Amino acid sequence: MKNYRRKTLISAINLALLGVPAAHAASTDALEQRIRELESRLEKFEKAASVAEQATTTAQPSAEVEKLNRKINTLERKLEVDKEVATAAASRTPKVEAASDGFRISSPDNKHQVRIRGAVQTDARFFTGGSTPTTDKFELKQARIWLEGKFWDKLYFKIMPDFAANNILPDAYVDYAYLPYASLSVGKQKTPISLERLQGDSDGMFLERAFPTYLASNRDVGVMLHGSFAKPGYKADYAGPVDFRNFISYQLGVFNGSGDDGSPDKNSPDTDDPKEFAGRLWVHPFQHGGNSWLEGLGLGLAGSWERPERQALKNQATPIGRTTFLNYGSLRTASFPNSGTTAQTLLTDGVHYRIYPQAYWYAGPFGVMGEYALSAQEVVNSAGAPVRNQINNTAWQVQLSYVLTGEDNTFQSVKPMRPFDPLAGSWGAFQVAGRFSEFHVDDKAFLYLDPSRSARNATAWAVGVNWFINQNARIMADYEQTYFDGGAGTAALVANRPSENVFATRFQLAF
Repeated sequence: MKNYRRKTLISAINLALLGVPAAHAASTDALEQRIRELESRLEKFEKAASVAEQATTTAQPSAEVEKLNRKINTLERKLEVDKEVATAAASRTPKVEAASDGFRISSPDNKHQVRIRGAVQTDARFFTGGSTPTTDKFELKQARIWLEGKFWDKLYFKIMPDFAANNILPDAYVDYAYLPYASLSVGKQKTPISLERLQGDSDGMFLERAFPTYLASNRDVGVMLHGSFAKPGYKADYAGPVDFRNFISYQLGVFNGSGDDGSPDKNSPDTDDPKEFAGRLWVHPFQHGGNSWLEGLGLGLAGSWERPERQALKNQATPIGRTTFLNYGSLRTASFPNSGTTAQTLLTDGVHYRIYPQAYWYAGPFGVMGEYALSAQEVVNSAGAPVRNQINNTAWQVQLSYVLTGEDNTFQSVKPMRPFDPLAGSWGAFQVAGRFSEFHVDDKAFLYLDPSRSARNATAWAVGVNWFINQNARIMADYEQTYFDGGAGTAALVANRPSENVFATRFQLAF
Protein backbone atom coordinates (compact mmCIF):
# COMPACT_ATOMS: atom_id res chain seq x y z
CA MET A 1 0.00 0.00 0.00
CA LYS A 2 2.88 2.30 0.88
CA ASN A 3 4.67 1.63 -2.46
CA TYR A 4 1.47 2.29 -4.40
CA ARG A 5 0.96 5.67 -2.77
CA ARG A 6 4.59 6.60 -3.25
CA LYS A 7 4.59 5.70 -6.97
CA THR A 8 1.35 7.54 -7.57
CA LEU A 9 2.72 10.66 -5.94
CA ILE A 10 5.96 10.53 -7.90
CA SER A 11 4.13 10.05 -11.23
CA ALA A 12 2.03 13.12 -10.57
CA ILE A 13 5.11 15.18 -9.84
CA ASN A 14 6.82 13.94 -13.02
CA LEU A 15 3.83 14.97 -15.16
CA ALA A 16 3.98 18.38 -13.64
CA LEU A 17 7.63 18.65 -14.47
CA LEU A 18 7.48 17.54 -18.15
CA GLY A 19 8.18 20.98 -19.34
CA VAL A 20 10.95 21.55 -16.81
CA PRO A 21 14.49 21.54 -18.10
CA ALA A 22 16.73 18.55 -17.51
CA ALA A 23 18.62 20.39 -14.84
CA HIS A 24 15.65 20.05 -12.60
CA ALA A 25 15.26 16.24 -13.10
CA ALA A 26 17.85 15.52 -10.45
CA SER A 27 15.59 16.99 -7.81
CA THR A 28 13.18 14.02 -8.24
CA ASP A 29 15.37 11.67 -6.23
CA ALA A 30 15.56 14.13 -3.38
CA LEU A 31 11.79 14.52 -3.44
CA GLU A 32 11.29 10.75 -3.25
CA GLN A 33 13.56 10.58 -0.22
CA ARG A 34 11.57 13.33 1.42
CA ILE A 35 8.33 11.41 0.84
CA ARG A 36 9.75 8.28 2.54
CA GLU A 37 10.60 10.35 5.60
CA LEU A 38 7.08 11.78 5.71
CA GLU A 39 5.54 8.27 5.43
CA SER A 40 7.71 7.00 8.29
CA ARG A 41 6.58 9.85 10.51
CA LEU A 42 2.99 9.18 9.51
CA GLU A 43 3.23 5.48 10.52
CA LYS A 44 4.58 6.44 13.93
CA PHE A 45 1.79 8.90 14.40
CA GLU A 46 -0.85 6.29 13.45
CA LYS A 47 0.58 3.78 15.96
CA ALA A 48 0.57 6.37 18.70
CA ALA A 49 -3.00 7.30 17.85
CA SER A 50 -4.06 3.58 17.97
CA VAL A 51 -2.51 3.11 21.42
CA ALA A 52 -4.18 6.26 22.66
CA GLU A 53 -7.53 5.06 21.30
CA GLN A 54 -7.17 1.68 23.06
CA ALA A 55 -6.26 3.40 26.33
CA THR A 56 -9.26 5.64 26.02
CA THR A 57 -11.53 2.64 25.36
CA THR A 58 -10.12 0.80 28.40
CA ALA A 59 -10.32 3.82 30.63
CA GLN A 60 -13.87 4.45 29.66
CA PRO A 61 -15.65 1.04 29.41
CA SER A 62 -19.19 0.82 28.36
CA ALA A 63 -22.05 0.42 30.87
CA GLU A 64 -22.57 -3.25 29.97
CA VAL A 65 -18.90 -4.03 30.60
CA GLU A 66 -19.07 -2.34 33.96
CA LYS A 67 -22.19 -4.34 34.88
CA LEU A 68 -20.52 -7.64 33.97
CA ASN A 69 -17.43 -6.70 35.96
CA ARG A 70 -19.55 -6.03 39.03
CA LYS A 71 -21.30 -9.39 38.70
CA ILE A 72 -17.98 -11.24 38.37
CA ASN A 73 -16.54 -9.49 41.41
CA THR A 74 -19.66 -10.31 43.44
CA LEU A 75 -19.52 -14.00 42.49
CA GLU A 76 -15.82 -14.23 43.28
CA ARG A 77 -16.35 -12.73 46.74
CA LYS A 78 -19.28 -15.04 47.40
CA LEU A 79 -17.15 -18.06 46.55
CA GLU A 80 -14.45 -16.79 48.88
CA VAL A 81 -16.95 -16.34 51.72
CA ASP A 82 -18.46 -19.80 51.14
CA LYS A 83 -15.00 -21.33 51.24
CA GLU A 84 -14.18 -19.52 54.50
CA VAL A 85 -17.45 -20.68 56.08
CA ALA A 86 -16.90 -24.29 54.95
CA THR A 87 -13.33 -24.27 56.30
CA ALA A 88 -14.47 -22.86 59.65
CA ALA A 89 -17.30 -25.42 59.89
CA ALA A 90 -14.93 -28.28 59.09
CA SER A 91 -12.55 -27.11 61.81
CA ARG A 92 -15.37 -27.40 64.39
CA THR A 93 -17.09 -30.59 63.18
CA PRO A 94 -16.25 -33.58 65.44
CA LYS A 95 -15.20 -36.95 64.06
CA VAL A 96 -17.38 -39.88 65.11
CA GLU A 97 -15.96 -43.40 64.83
CA ALA A 98 -17.46 -46.77 65.69
CA ALA A 99 -15.24 -49.85 65.64
CA SER A 100 -14.61 -53.09 67.48
CA ASP A 101 -12.54 -51.29 70.13
CA GLY A 102 -15.33 -48.88 71.10
CA PHE A 103 -16.95 -45.65 70.05
CA ARG A 104 -14.98 -42.41 69.72
CA ILE A 105 -15.86 -38.77 69.38
CA SER A 106 -12.82 -36.68 68.46
CA SER A 107 -12.10 -33.09 67.61
CA PRO A 108 -10.83 -32.45 64.05
CA ASP A 109 -7.29 -31.91 65.34
CA ASN A 110 -7.49 -35.04 67.59
CA LYS A 111 -6.49 -33.03 70.65
CA HIS A 112 -9.78 -33.84 72.37
CA GLN A 113 -11.35 -37.30 72.46
CA VAL A 114 -13.99 -39.24 74.37
CA ARG A 115 -14.18 -43.02 74.03
CA ILE A 116 -17.07 -45.19 75.21
CA ARG A 117 -16.21 -48.74 76.26
CA GLY A 118 -17.90 -51.60 78.08
CA ALA A 119 -17.59 -55.14 79.41
CA VAL A 120 -20.04 -57.86 80.45
CA GLN A 121 -18.98 -61.10 82.17
CA THR A 122 -21.47 -63.82 83.09
CA ASP A 123 -20.10 -66.80 85.04
CA ALA A 124 -21.20 -70.25 86.16
CA ARG A 125 -19.51 -72.28 88.93
CA PHE A 126 -20.10 -75.93 89.81
CA PHE A 127 -18.42 -77.52 92.88
CA THR A 128 -17.67 -81.12 93.73
CA GLY A 129 -16.49 -81.50 97.33
CA GLY A 130 -15.07 -78.86 99.66
CA SER A 131 -14.53 -78.28 103.35
CA THR A 132 -17.51 -75.96 103.65
CA PRO A 133 -20.91 -76.09 101.94
CA THR A 134 -20.75 -74.44 98.55
CA THR A 135 -23.46 -73.51 96.10
CA ASP A 136 -23.47 -74.07 92.36
CA LYS A 137 -24.53 -70.82 90.78
CA PHE A 138 -24.73 -68.46 87.87
CA GLU A 139 -23.62 -64.91 88.53
CA LEU A 140 -23.09 -61.61 86.80
CA LYS A 141 -19.41 -60.93 87.40
CA GLN A 142 -19.08 -57.59 85.58
CA ALA A 143 -21.34 -55.05 83.96
CA ARG A 144 -19.25 -52.01 83.10
CA ILE A 145 -19.71 -48.98 80.88
CA TRP A 146 -16.92 -46.48 81.08
CA LEU A 147 -15.58 -43.30 79.55
CA GLU A 148 -11.97 -42.59 78.78
CA GLY A 149 -10.23 -40.06 76.60
CA LYS A 150 -8.20 -36.89 76.66
CA PHE A 151 -8.35 -33.10 76.50
CA TRP A 152 -5.73 -30.77 75.05
CA ASP A 153 -3.78 -33.82 73.85
CA LYS A 154 -2.12 -34.35 77.26
CA LEU A 155 -4.83 -34.58 79.92
CA TYR A 156 -6.17 -38.16 79.97
CA PHE A 157 -9.00 -39.52 82.10
CA LYS A 158 -10.93 -42.70 82.91
CA ILE A 159 -14.25 -43.15 84.71
CA MET A 160 -15.36 -46.79 85.08
CA PRO A 161 -18.34 -47.81 87.23
CA ASP A 162 -19.34 -51.45 87.69
CA PHE A 163 -23.08 -52.10 88.01
CA ALA A 164 -22.67 -55.79 88.84
CA ALA A 165 -20.67 -55.43 92.06
CA ASN A 166 -22.93 -53.28 94.25
CA ASN A 167 -22.48 -50.27 91.98
CA ILE A 168 -18.81 -49.79 92.85
CA LEU A 169 -16.44 -47.46 91.04
CA PRO A 170 -13.24 -49.43 90.31
CA ASP A 171 -11.44 -46.67 88.38
CA ALA A 172 -11.76 -42.89 88.33
CA TYR A 173 -8.58 -40.94 87.67
CA VAL A 174 -6.97 -38.12 85.70
CA ASP A 175 -3.56 -38.61 84.10
CA TYR A 176 -1.56 -35.55 83.05
CA ALA A 177 0.90 -36.95 80.49
CA TYR A 178 2.81 -33.82 79.57
CA LEU A 179 6.13 -35.66 79.29
CA PRO A 180 6.46 -39.34 78.37
CA TYR A 181 9.06 -39.87 81.11
CA ALA A 182 7.23 -37.93 83.85
CA SER A 183 3.41 -38.11 83.98
CA LEU A 184 1.10 -37.75 86.96
CA SER A 185 -2.09 -39.73 87.62
CA VAL A 186 -4.46 -38.75 90.44
CA GLY A 187 -7.54 -40.62 91.68
CA LYS A 188 -8.67 -44.20 92.20
CA GLN A 189 -6.62 -46.67 90.18
CA LYS A 190 -4.78 -49.99 90.29
CA THR A 191 -1.76 -49.95 92.57
CA PRO A 192 1.50 -50.82 90.75
CA ILE A 193 2.31 -54.04 92.60
CA SER A 194 0.99 -57.38 91.31
CA LEU A 195 1.70 -58.23 87.67
CA GLU A 196 -1.50 -60.22 87.15
CA ARG A 197 -3.58 -57.49 88.82
CA LEU A 198 -2.18 -54.98 86.33
CA GLN A 199 -3.33 -57.19 83.45
CA GLY A 200 -6.60 -55.98 81.95
CA ASP A 201 -9.69 -57.28 83.72
CA SER A 202 -10.89 -58.77 80.42
CA ASP A 203 -7.48 -60.11 79.29
CA GLY A 204 -6.69 -62.87 81.81
CA MET A 205 -6.08 -66.49 80.82
CA PHE A 206 -8.37 -67.75 83.63
CA LEU A 207 -11.66 -66.59 85.12
CA GLU A 208 -9.90 -65.45 88.30
CA ARG A 209 -6.38 -64.43 89.22
CA ALA A 210 -3.95 -66.64 91.15
CA PHE A 211 -2.88 -66.46 94.84
CA PRO A 212 -0.12 -63.78 94.57
CA THR A 213 -2.58 -61.21 93.27
CA TYR A 214 -4.55 -61.23 96.52
CA LEU A 215 -1.57 -60.33 98.68
CA ALA A 216 -1.47 -56.97 96.90
CA SER A 217 -4.11 -54.29 97.10
CA ASN A 218 -6.70 -54.24 94.34
CA ARG A 219 -7.29 -50.52 93.85
CA ASP A 220 -6.51 -47.46 95.93
CA VAL A 221 -6.89 -43.68 95.95
CA GLY A 222 -3.74 -41.62 95.63
CA VAL A 223 -1.27 -39.91 93.34
CA MET A 224 1.29 -41.66 91.16
CA LEU A 225 4.28 -40.44 89.16
CA HIS A 226 4.99 -42.65 86.17
CA GLY A 227 6.93 -42.58 82.95
CA SER A 228 8.25 -44.55 80.00
CA PHE A 229 11.50 -44.60 78.07
CA ALA A 230 12.14 -45.93 74.57
CA LYS A 231 15.19 -47.78 73.41
CA PRO A 232 17.76 -45.35 71.91
CA GLY A 233 16.72 -44.54 68.38
CA TYR A 234 13.01 -45.06 69.05
CA LYS A 235 10.18 -42.96 70.46
CA ALA A 236 8.18 -43.80 73.58
CA ASP A 237 4.40 -44.15 73.15
CA TYR A 238 1.86 -43.09 75.77
CA ALA A 239 0.41 -46.26 77.31
CA GLY A 240 -1.35 -44.96 80.43
CA PRO A 241 -0.40 -45.16 84.11
CA VAL A 242 0.63 -48.81 83.71
CA ASP A 243 2.83 -49.42 80.68
CA PHE A 244 3.63 -52.79 79.08
CA ARG A 245 4.44 -51.30 75.67
CA ASN A 246 7.73 -49.42 75.94
CA PHE A 247 11.34 -50.37 76.62
CA ILE A 248 11.44 -49.23 80.27
CA SER A 249 8.64 -47.97 82.50
CA TYR A 250 8.27 -47.05 86.16
CA GLN A 251 5.55 -46.11 88.68
CA LEU A 252 5.97 -44.39 92.05
CA GLY A 253 2.81 -43.74 94.05
CA VAL A 254 1.47 -42.56 97.40
CA PHE A 255 -1.90 -44.09 98.35
CA ASN A 256 -4.23 -44.27 101.33
CA GLY A 257 -3.42 -47.95 101.81
CA SER A 258 -6.18 -50.52 101.36
CA GLY A 259 -4.49 -53.68 102.64
CA ASP A 260 -4.09 -57.10 101.03
CA ASP A 261 -6.78 -57.60 98.36
CA GLY A 262 -8.36 -54.34 99.49
CA SER A 263 -10.16 -51.75 97.42
CA PRO A 264 -11.71 -48.63 98.95
CA ASP A 265 -15.34 -47.71 98.36
CA LYS A 266 -17.94 -45.49 99.99
CA ASN A 267 -18.56 -48.15 102.65
CA SER A 268 -14.87 -48.51 103.62
CA PRO A 269 -13.27 -45.05 103.70
CA ASP A 270 -9.70 -44.41 104.83
CA THR A 271 -9.59 -44.16 108.63
CA ASP A 272 -5.89 -43.73 109.46
CA ASP A 273 -3.33 -41.05 108.66
CA PRO A 274 -0.34 -43.17 107.52
CA LYS A 275 -0.07 -43.66 103.77
CA GLU A 276 1.28 -46.42 101.55
CA PHE A 277 4.23 -45.96 99.19
CA ALA A 278 4.29 -48.27 96.17
CA GLY A 279 6.70 -48.55 93.28
CA ARG A 280 7.44 -50.70 90.29
CA LEU A 281 10.09 -50.98 87.57
CA TRP A 282 9.46 -52.89 84.33
CA VAL A 283 11.74 -53.51 81.35
CA HIS A 284 11.64 -55.29 77.98
CA PRO A 285 15.40 -55.94 77.69
CA PHE A 286 15.33 -57.31 74.13
CA GLN A 287 12.78 -54.95 72.57
CA HIS A 288 13.77 -53.92 69.00
CA GLY A 289 16.74 -56.27 69.26
CA GLY A 290 15.94 -58.16 66.08
CA ASN A 291 15.24 -61.50 67.78
CA SER A 292 11.51 -62.24 67.54
CA TRP A 293 11.75 -64.99 70.18
CA LEU A 294 13.06 -62.57 72.82
CA GLU A 295 11.07 -59.45 71.91
CA GLY A 296 8.22 -60.45 74.24
CA LEU A 297 10.32 -60.98 77.38
CA GLY A 298 9.46 -58.63 80.24
CA LEU A 299 11.01 -58.42 83.71
CA GLY A 300 9.90 -56.40 86.70
CA LEU A 301 10.18 -55.74 90.40
CA ALA A 302 7.51 -54.10 92.55
CA GLY A 303 7.01 -53.37 96.22
CA SER A 304 5.22 -51.28 98.83
CA TRP A 305 5.67 -49.94 102.38
CA GLU A 306 3.23 -48.55 104.96
CA ARG A 307 2.42 -48.41 108.69
CA PRO A 308 -1.32 -49.04 109.05
CA GLU A 309 -2.88 -48.31 112.43
CA ARG A 310 -5.13 -51.05 113.82
CA GLN A 311 -6.95 -51.96 110.62
CA ALA A 312 -8.90 -55.17 110.02
CA LEU A 313 -7.33 -57.86 107.84
CA LYS A 314 -9.18 -59.22 104.83
CA ASN A 315 -9.78 -62.96 104.51
CA GLN A 316 -8.12 -64.91 101.70
CA ALA A 317 -10.00 -67.17 99.26
CA THR A 318 -9.24 -69.82 96.64
CA PRO A 319 -8.57 -68.49 93.12
CA ILE A 320 -11.52 -69.73 91.04
CA GLY A 321 -13.86 -71.16 93.69
CA ARG A 322 -13.49 -68.00 95.84
CA THR A 323 -14.15 -69.86 99.10
CA THR A 324 -12.38 -68.65 102.25
CA PHE A 325 -9.40 -70.72 103.46
CA LEU A 326 -7.67 -68.03 105.61
CA ASN A 327 -10.18 -66.61 108.09
CA TYR A 328 -8.88 -63.72 110.18
CA GLY A 329 -12.19 -63.61 112.06
CA SER A 330 -11.86 -67.13 113.51
CA LEU A 331 -9.40 -66.82 116.40
CA ARG A 332 -8.24 -69.21 119.08
CA THR A 333 -10.39 -69.30 122.21
CA ALA A 334 -7.39 -69.82 124.53
CA SER A 335 -5.86 -66.81 126.31
CA PHE A 336 -2.68 -65.35 124.83
CA PRO A 337 0.56 -65.39 126.79
CA ASN A 338 0.97 -62.37 129.08
CA SER A 339 -2.42 -60.94 128.07
CA GLY A 340 -4.59 -62.55 130.71
CA THR A 341 -7.61 -62.36 128.44
CA THR A 342 -8.99 -63.80 125.24
CA ALA A 343 -8.14 -62.11 121.94
CA GLN A 344 -11.24 -60.90 120.19
CA THR A 345 -9.89 -59.29 117.02
CA LEU A 346 -6.67 -59.45 115.00
CA LEU A 347 -5.55 -56.03 113.71
CA THR A 348 -2.69 -54.57 111.70
CA ASP A 349 -0.41 -52.39 113.76
CA GLY A 350 3.06 -51.56 112.50
CA VAL A 351 5.14 -51.90 109.35
CA HIS A 352 3.60 -53.62 106.34
CA TYR A 353 5.77 -54.20 103.28
CA ARG A 354 5.50 -56.25 100.09
CA ILE A 355 8.04 -57.55 97.56
CA TYR A 356 6.96 -58.73 94.10
CA PRO A 357 9.48 -60.05 91.53
CA GLN A 358 7.61 -60.76 88.28
CA ALA A 359 8.10 -61.69 84.62
CA TYR A 360 6.41 -62.80 81.43
CA TRP A 361 7.55 -64.10 78.05
CA TYR A 362 5.45 -64.26 74.88
CA ALA A 363 6.84 -65.66 71.62
CA GLY A 364 4.50 -66.45 68.75
CA PRO A 365 1.62 -68.62 70.06
CA PHE A 366 3.49 -69.48 73.29
CA GLY A 367 3.25 -67.56 76.58
CA VAL A 368 4.43 -67.89 80.18
CA MET A 369 3.87 -65.61 83.17
CA GLY A 370 4.94 -65.84 86.80
CA GLU A 371 5.36 -63.86 89.98
CA TYR A 372 6.28 -64.26 93.64
CA ALA A 373 4.73 -62.32 96.52
CA LEU A 374 5.80 -61.59 100.08
CA SER A 375 3.46 -59.63 102.33
CA ALA A 376 4.95 -58.95 105.79
CA GLN A 377 2.59 -57.31 108.31
CA GLU A 378 2.93 -56.57 112.02
CA VAL A 379 -0.29 -57.53 113.85
CA VAL A 380 -1.68 -57.35 117.39
CA ASN A 381 -4.68 -58.75 119.23
CA SER A 382 -7.18 -56.17 120.33
CA ALA A 383 -7.88 -57.42 123.86
CA GLY A 384 -5.75 -56.90 126.97
CA ALA A 385 -2.02 -56.44 126.62
CA PRO A 386 -1.33 -56.57 122.86
CA VAL A 387 0.60 -59.57 121.61
CA ARG A 388 2.62 -58.35 118.63
CA ASN A 389 4.04 -60.48 115.84
CA GLN A 390 5.08 -60.05 112.23
CA ILE A 391 3.23 -62.37 109.85
CA ASN A 392 5.07 -63.14 106.61
CA ASN A 393 2.59 -64.62 104.12
CA THR A 394 3.93 -65.71 100.73
CA ALA A 395 2.48 -66.87 97.42
CA TRP A 396 3.68 -67.69 93.93
CA GLN A 397 2.31 -68.79 90.58
CA VAL A 398 3.38 -69.89 87.09
CA GLN A 399 1.02 -70.10 84.13
CA LEU A 400 1.59 -71.39 80.61
CA SER A 401 -0.58 -70.79 77.54
CA TYR A 402 -0.59 -71.73 73.87
CA VAL A 403 -2.76 -70.48 70.97
CA LEU A 404 -3.74 -73.55 68.97
CA THR A 405 -4.85 -71.59 65.88
CA GLY A 406 -1.51 -69.84 65.40
CA GLU A 407 -2.29 -66.29 66.47
CA ASP A 408 0.24 -64.34 68.53
CA ASN A 409 -0.02 -64.82 72.27
CA THR A 410 0.20 -61.57 74.26
CA PHE A 411 -0.24 -60.13 77.75
CA GLN A 412 -3.45 -58.67 76.35
CA SER A 413 -6.27 -60.63 74.76
CA VAL A 414 -5.74 -62.82 71.69
CA LYS A 415 -7.02 -61.33 68.42
CA PRO A 416 -8.36 -64.00 66.05
CA MET A 417 -7.10 -63.85 62.49
CA ARG A 418 -10.60 -64.80 61.32
CA PRO A 419 -13.70 -64.30 63.48
CA PHE A 420 -16.23 -67.05 64.08
CA ASP A 421 -18.17 -67.72 60.85
CA PRO A 422 -18.77 -71.46 60.35
CA LEU A 423 -20.45 -71.01 56.98
CA ALA A 424 -17.18 -69.51 55.75
CA GLY A 425 -15.11 -72.19 57.46
CA SER A 426 -13.84 -69.91 60.23
CA TRP A 427 -14.08 -70.83 63.92
CA GLY A 428 -12.22 -68.01 65.65
CA ALA A 429 -9.17 -68.68 67.85
CA PHE A 430 -8.52 -71.30 70.54
CA GLN A 431 -6.12 -71.06 73.46
CA VAL A 432 -5.21 -73.62 76.12
CA ALA A 433 -3.68 -72.68 79.47
CA GLY A 434 -2.34 -74.29 82.63
CA ARG A 435 -1.50 -72.78 86.01
CA PHE A 436 0.11 -73.82 89.29
CA SER A 437 -0.22 -71.56 92.33
CA GLU A 438 0.51 -71.78 96.05
CA PHE A 439 -0.26 -69.73 99.17
CA HIS A 440 1.64 -70.21 102.45
CA VAL A 441 0.44 -68.76 105.76
CA ASP A 442 3.15 -67.84 108.27
CA ASP A 443 3.23 -70.17 111.29
CA LYS A 444 3.15 -67.15 113.61
CA ALA A 445 -0.35 -66.37 112.33
CA PHE A 446 -1.62 -69.43 114.19
CA LEU A 447 -0.68 -67.87 117.50
CA TYR A 448 -3.96 -66.04 116.85
CA LEU A 449 -5.91 -68.02 114.26
CA ASP A 450 -7.97 -71.16 114.80
CA PRO A 451 -6.08 -73.81 112.72
CA SER A 452 -9.31 -75.73 112.23
CA ARG A 453 -10.83 -72.73 110.41
CA SER A 454 -7.78 -71.54 108.47
CA ALA A 455 -5.41 -73.61 106.32
CA ARG A 456 -1.66 -73.30 106.74
CA ASN A 457 -1.07 -73.90 103.06
CA ALA A 458 -3.18 -73.96 99.88
CA THR A 459 -1.97 -75.37 96.58
CA ALA A 460 -4.00 -75.07 93.38
CA TRP A 461 -3.60 -76.28 89.84
CA ALA A 462 -5.89 -75.28 87.00
CA VAL A 463 -6.39 -75.91 83.28
CA GLY A 464 -8.43 -73.79 80.93
CA VAL A 465 -9.65 -73.44 77.36
CA ASN A 466 -10.46 -70.07 75.84
CA TRP A 467 -12.50 -69.75 72.65
CA PHE A 468 -12.13 -66.30 71.06
CA ILE A 469 -15.22 -65.92 68.90
CA ASN A 470 -13.96 -62.59 67.64
CA GLN A 471 -11.94 -59.68 68.93
CA ASN A 472 -14.67 -58.75 71.42
CA ALA A 473 -16.32 -61.98 72.57
CA ARG A 474 -14.94 -65.13 74.14
CA ILE A 475 -16.09 -68.22 76.02
CA MET A 476 -13.88 -69.54 78.85
CA ALA A 477 -13.91 -72.91 80.62
CA ASP A 478 -11.66 -73.67 83.65
CA TYR A 479 -11.20 -76.58 85.99
CA GLU A 480 -9.28 -76.11 89.26
CA GLN A 481 -8.33 -78.32 92.21
CA THR A 482 -7.09 -76.80 95.46
CA TYR A 483 -5.44 -78.85 98.24
CA PHE A 484 -5.14 -77.66 101.84
CA ASP A 485 -2.87 -78.25 104.80
CA GLY A 486 -5.07 -77.90 107.88
CA GLY A 487 -8.26 -75.89 107.96
CA ALA A 488 -10.57 -78.65 109.27
CA GLY A 489 -11.26 -80.77 112.35
CA THR A 490 -11.03 -79.10 115.77
CA ALA A 491 -8.50 -76.80 117.40
CA ALA A 492 -7.32 -79.76 119.49
CA LEU A 493 -7.26 -82.22 116.59
CA VAL A 494 -6.63 -80.38 113.32
CA ALA A 495 -7.36 -82.14 110.01
CA ASN A 496 -6.77 -81.26 106.41
CA ARG A 497 -9.66 -79.59 104.69
CA PRO A 498 -10.97 -81.65 101.74
CA SER A 499 -9.77 -80.55 98.35
CA GLU A 500 -11.91 -78.08 96.47
CA ASN A 501 -12.83 -79.05 92.90
CA VAL A 502 -14.57 -76.47 90.76
CA PHE A 503 -15.57 -76.21 87.11
CA ALA A 504 -16.31 -72.68 85.93
CA THR A 505 -17.30 -71.05 82.65
CA ARG A 506 -17.67 -67.48 81.47
CA PHE A 507 -19.16 -65.67 78.52
CA GLN A 508 -17.48 -62.32 78.03
CA LEU A 509 -18.11 -59.34 75.79
CA ALA A 510 -15.64 -56.46 75.94
CA PHE A 511 -15.14 -53.48 73.69
